[in-house]
Amino acid sequence: MTGGEFFKWIVFAFIGLFVLWFLSGGPDRGATQQGGAAATTSPSSGIAGYFSAYTNNQSGSTETVLRSPRVRPEIKNPLEKESEQTQETKKISLYQDKISIERGTATYTDPSAEYLVLTNDRKNKEKINISGWSITSSATGKNITIGEASYLPYTSKTNPQQPIFLSPGDKAYVTTGRSPIGTSFRTNLCTGYFEQFQDFKPSLKNECPRIVNEENFKIKISGPNALNDACIDFIERMRTCTINAKPLPLTMQYECSSFINSEINYQTCVTNHKNEEDFYKSEWRIFLNRDEELWKAKRETIRLLDADGKVIDSLSY
Repeated sequence: MTGGEFFKWIVFAFIGLFVLWFLSGGPDRGATQQGGAAATTSPSSGIAGYFSAYTNNQSGSTETVLRSPRVRPEIKNPLEKESEQTQETKKISLYQDKISIERGTATYTDPSAEYLVLTNDRKNKEKINISGWSITSSATGKNITIGEASYLPYTSKTNPQQPIFLSPGDKAYVTTGRSPIGTSFRTNLCTGYFEQFQDFKPSLKNECPRIVNEENFKIKISGPNALNDACIDFIERMRTCTINAKPLPLTMQYECSSFINSEINYQTCVTNHKNEEDFYKSEWRIFLNRDEELWKAKRETIRLLDADGKVIDSLSY
């Protein structure tokens, strides 16, 4: 072998050793942990920032494998999580779980018969003012505000308006149409008289006291100018919560006609009983005074919002 050939073999051997040294970790080989593997950054361009080199020489052979780094899950700042929870809480009304909304007859197309029902849970200990609250349709965007009502309604006269306070267990029927008596109101022992000539949905309860049990009647059936038997029979046949709307017989006793016309009506019923403990009932009739339906017959979501626009309750159908 000549000297030139020998020199070439030396160069080739040096290059081979350099390649093996480079593939086995090169200058970072000293960082390899005892017993196995060390992870280093690959010098390969294009993937150097994403992959790491894994060198395994336990088996006596050198093997370099590229692997992707572990991705740590994103951990939110506790202050950010608390802020998100606070924002969600701000959307919820203080009256949630206290006042509920029910569908009633919301699917009806007649405004006078279309109503929702609001109820103050019996477990509550407080009256809740619902005037100023709103009811919205998520489907149509329609929005209405609950107004005030008459605490003691009368017909054919101006009724003072007051905020509507629902006591525990109270219900409010919120009707889309107009009030037959011109006002929203709280029901009482005598409001059944309104049903005789008007059509309420649902019907007003017939809870008026029987005339024959009234003190004025008991006084009139004895003593001078007492009501005669024919008069008493006529009164006993009359339905409760109704006035006499037909002409009285010409043979009717004068005292009897006078008693029927003056004593059997809504105004007298109120005068006789308005101070009694059970006079006012746990039901309100609220009218929105609209001439068209508000709520869709299907695929509807209705939300009840408080005066601050926060959600109290909702229903979907």
